[in-house]
Parts: sequence; C-alpha cells; structure tokens
Amino acid sequence: MVKFSSLLSGSVGGFLLTFILTLNTSHLQAASLEGLRSGVEHPRTRLVFDMDESVYYTVFTLSNPERVVIDFRGLNASQVSSLPFVSGNDALVKAVRYATRGDGDLRVVLDLARRGTTDTIQLEPSGSYGHRVVVDVFDSGAPSSSTIAQSGSNPRHPAPARSPKVMKLDTQTAAYNATTAATEAVMANTSKTRQVAAASSAPVSAPTQTVATGSGGDGQGGTWTSNAMAKIDSTMATFDPIGKHVRRPIERAIPRLQFRGFIRQWGDSLIDRHGGTGFRNQDFRFLQLQNLAELETTYHVSQGLDIKGIAHMMYDGVYDWQDSDGLFADQNDRTAELYNTGERVLRELYVSYRSPAFDLKVGKQQVAWGKMDGQFIDIVNGMDRREVAQLEAEDYEIRRLPTWMANSTLYFGDTTVQLLYIFDFEQDRQALPGSPWASPLVPETTNNIILPVRRPRAGDFEDHEYGIRVDRSAGALTYGFIYMYAWDKNPADEIVGTQMVNGERVLRIHSRHERLHHVGATADYATTFQNVPLVGSLPTVFRLEALYTNGVRFTDFEKQAEALAGSTTDGTTKRDTFRAAFASEFGLPGRSTLIFQASWYQTFNYKRGLGFGFGGGFGDEWSFIPVVFFSRPFAFSRDRLSMEATVFPLINGPNTGWGGVKSKLRMSYKFSQYVKGNLVYTGYDTGSSTDFYGQYNKWDNIGWELSYEF
Repeated sequence: MVKFSSLLSGSVGGFLLTFILTLNTSHLQAASLEGLRSGVEHPRTRLVFDMDESVYYTVFTLSNPERVVIDFRGLNASQVSSLPFVSGNDALVKAVRYATRGDGDLRVVLDLARRGTTDTIQLEPSGSYGHRVVVDVFDSGAPSSSTIAQSGSNPRHPAPARSPKVMKLDTQTAAYNATTAATEAVMANTSKTRQVAAASSAPVSAPTQTVATGSGGDGQGGTWTSNAMAKIDSTMATFDPIGKHVRRPIERAIPRLQFRGFIRQWGDSLIDRHGGTGFRNQDFRFLQLQNLAELETTYHVSQGLDIKGIAHMMYDGVYDWQDSDGLFADQNDRTAELYNTGERVLRELYVSYRSPAFDLKVGKQQVAWGKMDGQFIDIVNGMDRREVAQLEAEDYEIRRLPTWMANSTLYFGDTTVQLLYIFDFEQDRQALPGSPWASPLVPETTNNIILPVRRPRAGDFEDHEYGIRVDRSAGALTYGFIYMYAWDKNPADEIVGTQMVNGERVLRIHSRHERLHHVGATADYATTFQNVPLVGSLPTVFRLEALYTNGVRFTDFEKQAEALAGSTTDGTTKRDTFRAAFASEFGLPGRSTLIFQASWYQTFNYKRGLGFGFGGGFGDEWSFIPVVFFSRPFAFSRDRLSMEATVFPLINGPNTGWGGVKSKLRMSYKFSQYVKGNLVYTGYDTGSSTDFYGQYNKWDNIGWELSYEF
C-alpha cells in the first residue's frame, strides 16, 4: 500500500495542494474558556461563557432527564478550576457539569429542573469584555426563537442553514469607543433581530465597567501622551490585515467555509558562554529562530458533516543566520530547517461527522488524551521533540505529529466511549545530531555499523494500532480508563552481530520499534472550598493520570559490552514501566492560578546499565518531578499583561539523587485579540553533567514569541 503522506510528497505541488485544501490555520493553542457568569431573571436563566477568542459550538436538548448540552469545538478549560454556578431552590438550571471530549473539545451539560427552551448568541469583544457565548434557558412556554438542536455560531462563520442578522453592539461611552476603535458587528444565530445591549455592555451578574482612556488628570480632555497611547491602542485593537482583506472576503464568497490562521515567530538565545560541553562544541548563540505559518479551513457540508484541513510551513534560521560548525542537522535531514515535504506541510486533513450520540473523524489528525505536563496518557500521536528538555505542555499542540486514523466517539448518557484505529504509524522525532538541543552526552559519530530502522508500515494490517478510551461523568467527578496496543514511538537498538573494522570489533545495530500494551486511568474532580483563610472561596480541581506499560525494550550497556567480548546477545532488556501524575489546581483571587503537579516515573526490576525507555525513570529506577506553576494577570493592564512562573525540580533514585532543576519565567502581553507577545527566560541549574537537566547547564536562554492570529 502506498503511504498516504507520500501522495503529497512533492515539495511544490504538495504545498499548493495542501494550501488549496487547508487554507486555514489551527490556532497555536485552542481557544480558552476563562470563566462562567450567570444570572436569573424569571422566566430566563442566562449563562455567559467568557473566552479568549471566538469558537464554533452546537447546542441541543435532551429529555429524561431534561438537559441542555453545549459542545464547544477546540475549547480548552484547563485554566478554569470550576464553572461557578449556584442554583436556587426553584431554579430552572439545577447544575452545570463539564468534561473534555476526544481531542480537546469541551462539553457543558446544564441539568434542568423541568423542560426548557434555549436561545444563544456569540459576541465579539466590546469594552472590558472579551469573546462571549451567551446561552439563555427559558421555562417552557416562555418566548424563545430557538429550536432543539440549533446550529452553533461563530460570528465569523454562521451556520449555513440560517439567515443570520447583523446587530450593532450598544456602547455607552466615548471612552469605550476609543479603546475598541469601533463597535463590532456580530452574527446572531436567531430567527429575528433583537436588542442585546444587556449582553454586550453589561452581561448578567457582571459589574458595569467604564474604561477611561484618553483622559488626563486635569479633566480637560487628556494629555498628548494619553491621547497618543489611546490612538495606538485603538489601532492595535483593529489590526487584522489578513482577516480583513483575505479571511472575511473568502468567507463571504463561500458561506460554508471557515478560514483561520496564524503567523508566529519565536527564538531562544543562549546567555551562557560558548565552549565545549561533553561531546558538543557549543559554538552557536541561537537555539532556534523559527517562523511558523499555519492555515486551517473547515468546510461545512451539511448538518453535522464537515471537512477540515490544516497546512503549515516552518523555517528555522539557526542553520543560516549564524556561523557554526556545531549545527549541521539540516545537512542530514532537511526538515530540521524547513518543512519541505508533503508529510510535514499537510498537518491535518479529515472528514468529521457529529451527532448527539456519535462522532466520527477519518483522516490525518491529532488526539490529545492527556492534560498534564509530561505526557502521561497523551500517547496517541508522536511528537517532534527537537527541543528535548525545553518542550512543555504549551507546545504540544504544534509539536504533535498527526497521523492517519479513524477516530469515533459514542455517547451513552454520562458515559463516552472513544475508539481509535490507526493505520499509519508516526514515530517521535528526537533532536538530531548537529541540532541546537542534541544531547551533549551522545557522541556525534560512532564506529558501530548502524542499519536502517525498521518502522511499522501502513500497508501491513498487523502493523496497525488500536486504542479505546471510556470516560464517565458523575457530578463533579469525571474519570476514565484507556487501553492502547501501539508501537513504541522510539526504536530500540538491537545487536544483530559484530564485525571487524580496521582491526577493531564493532557492533552491527538494527533499530526497530517494539509493540507495547498501555493501560491507563484518568480522573478530574472539581470543587470549591469555602471560608479559606485569606482567600475566601477557593475553586479547586484535582487531576490524576497514570499509565502502566508492558514490555518496554531498554538498551542494556552491560549486554553491549558482552557482545563486543563475543557473547551472543541482542544488547537489550525488557521491563515494565509506570508513570503517573497528580495535580492540584487552585483558582486564587485576582484571577491567579496555582498548580502543583507531582510526576512519577518508575522502571520495574531495574538494574544498573539500562538506558532510557518509555515511561521509566530517567537513567535510574525512578524519577520524581514536583512541578510548581503560578500565573497572574495584572489588573492595571486590564489583564493584558500577565506573568507565569514554572519550576521543574528533578530527583532520581536510588542511585543518582538530585538531577537538577529547570525554571521558566514568562511575561505575556496581549496587544489585541489578534496579536500577542511573550518574553521568556529558561534556566537549567545544578545537577551532574550526566543528569537529564544537568547536561544542559550551559543552555540557559532568553526567548521571545510574537504571534498574529486571523
């Protein structure tokens, strides 16, 4: 069978085809749910979902018991500790539950006391409010223009089955207009025009806020500086050239098409001295100078049926923009510098069908099973690990390697069952020799004879992979179990013999992937602690992910030495491994977040001389990483400026002990809903030069990121 990705392998033709098929960009990250506000005005209960960008969603109702189900596509709720909804004695909406579905979609379920009808609208940013989805639930008999199973609504791409009306958002002050530049048009998913001033300028249960921009302290019209800043702010707020001149005209011309994208530029520069470290000659300054453009299109064929494609192009200038003998990975693998093959350019391409009881996606896609840093049950897709120790959860969305599969999900009340059939294997891509993050512990050359890697083939039925995930929601608790029969994403070096070369005996090594059985569990529990000293109410989420893996093949250096001495051995040892993480996330005052994640990696029946293996300790029997994360936005910037700090200490046992610590400090600024910037410091400190973090002691770096989404 011809490998599917090879059909698009032409570097020019492949890009043109993928550009036509996938003129859209998946966001660098999924949209984020930032909170829920609610209020009751009989006979209506209003819920306002605050998020950082527009989303596509569907709403439908279920009976016996009565429920309203809201499915958000590609919406991340990881920063929301709970949905803070309080129900009264005679309230129509009794409770709000939510859980992630499949590859990161969010399902919100409203439990009703009796039959109700719904009306929804999506609003773009206005004043102090960002993107919102407003859901009104009415007692039966109350006026509403909705029907059961109303189609979702993205203001950029209304459901084709309706004739949306354009409504002007009501703005109350000139100062408000100065900060937003102009009132924004919103596409309302309703059968008649209605006024939404309450939803747009002061949603239920939210205090009215007035932002005084361009007004000086003398009360006489403001200073020159404040007026200039207001003008710059107003210009940035509407800076969306591709959206204005490309996306919107295309979507107007093709009503069923959604067109999105981003352009991102980021880099990391070493702040330590140049010089030798281990087997590396660190004669370079920049670790990455990457430029990534991604295009995503979704074509709505009919109710529940969509075609989605994503294409991207990446260029890393570290190999061209600095003179270095130590950077030569692009000479052996061109994709280290440039995505120049159809396999890398075509990121995703699949057909999806959705209904209240069944979802199906067939094609090239990524599936995010886990939520935690360290990838515990997030095992479906391979990963581009060119950054090695620098890679973290925030990068997973763009670093996963989508693969061709059939992905189906069935819904049985509070239980979901996901089935995966993967017919095209995709391995991890590690940092190549001669790349900035190549380990200094590994020599760049070897005397051993390395044979080509045997990787699973799409044309062999016995090489296909299978997975199942079952999740269940029980009030504030959601839990699930997974099983996957898959290949190890990294091949193990097996000795197939020895050979004399120039009077020296060397190993003949044939690397191949090993079949693995994965069994895992996951759980989330959301609650709110009351009357906490100094805090008051404390929304909290507890998360658990664990994975047991059978039959991991490790490189055994003792056996390799025996092979050189004449013994017959393949130079490997099989062991079972276990990895797990438990996290506590706290929603602190001031929209601050504190997360503590304890991560554990274990190799069973460990012995000295084993290398690294999937799920096991980092060069030792066990490894422990107690991650601490804190983030806080700054109110004086209207939450545009925020700070994040993360610490990753590493402890190994029983032999290694302290393995070093990685620390990261990030300052982020939202110039507008389209443009964001980050300044990041990452440091690697202490630990031995042979430890996972310790080997990168000279890799301390400062980085920048600038992204434009349209």
